[in-house]
Amino acid sequence: MWLWQDLDHFAFNVSERLGGSEDYRNDEQFSPVAEELAHRAQTQVQRLRAQFPDLESVASHLAAQPVRRGWFWESWNAGVAAALVGDVPIARQRLAAVLDEEPIAPWMDDAQQIAQELVAMVRDRDAVGEWALRSIASCRQRLRLTAEPLEKVFGAATSV
Repeated sequence: MWLWQDLDHFAFNVSERLGGSEDYRNDEQFSPVAEELAHRAQTQVQRLRAQFPDLESVASHLAAQPVRRGWFWESWNAGVAAALVGDVPIARQRLAAVLDEEPIAPWMDDAQQIAQELVAMVRDRDAVGEWALRSIASCRQRLRLTAEPLEKVFGAATSV
């Protein structure tokens, strides 16, 4: 989940199904299943942390995804990440794709308004960073997550 989306619920922007399902019959039967599930989740978290060690890795991954009509959040997140790392052409391209979508729900109107604001500030990396930090702080609060130091959000070498 990219916390700059400032949602009040969890979203899975990078995910994959790791296996089937198992019915619960009793604690004895399900205990090893739960243990294996926890182990697979731990392994997946480590893999994702290795895949996305920094903001540049996130931006590169998102920019590599095709622009697909109807996949609103893919373009929105790619535009935000590109703006955060200073890739103005990709940021503009992806945010333009967001603005081209037909807003069929109120949340889309809201996200498109933010996309317009980001397009206006895309050349000012510090302004985009400040916007992102406010959004991340708000999202963390909405999800009741603990606050993180700035360097944990954008990395120690980030100038935000």
